[in-house]
Amino acid sequence: MRCLEDMHQRALFGWASNAVIGGISVGDYLIAIPNGGLRNKKVAAQLKAQGVKAGVSDIFLPVPRSTMHGLWIELKTPKSAQGPAGKPSALQIEWLDKMGGQGYAAVICYGWTAAMDTIIAYLES
Repeated sequence: MRCLEDMHQRALFGWASNAVIGGISVGDYLIAIPNGGLRNKKVAAQLKAQGVKAGVSDIFLPVPRSTMHGLWIELKTPKSAQGPAGKPSALQIEWLDKMGGQGYAAVICYGWTAAMDTIIAYLES
């Protein structure tokens, strides 16, 4: 499932590299947060000491719009013939709730096209 999610994230960033919305070159601002993945205990401890936090969303767009300070996206795989939709963890939901409470748009998107549509709608707001 993680491989499919990675493919969706690569597709989103491929689209973003050429997208201009409301004068914003999306690829110049859209960033990935590399919190996921398997790591050995030593590397995991080093990353935690450096500030890596479980549950932090996959993607961040630090562009304020309307009353929002920026956009956090937790990207999950959509339901498909290969299997069910990805499911956010409790820590991921908690992070989105925290960010929403701090004035950020914070959403779960199922698939890269849903994330693209969310970014477009956000930047056009």
